[in-house]
Amino acid sequence: MAKLEYYGGQGYDDSPEDGQYEVKASITKQFSKLSEAIEYFNTLNESKAVWDLNGIPELLECWTEISN
Repeated sequence: MAKLEYYGGQGYDDSPEDGQYEVKASITKQFSKLSEAIEYFNTLNESKAVWDLNGIPELLECWTEISN
């Protein structure tokens, strides 16, 4: 199991539920609901980032793998 370290992001408070979201990890997936993007994001145990693509792309949350 990978150890992850928080990298950063602006958080979810300013993002609407309906919109365009992207979760980037080993596979990139698109979502139209923020809650679905977060739910999928939270299942991943690898380097991962979730982006708000409404207007200017904004990094919402990112975690990176750290070596032991």
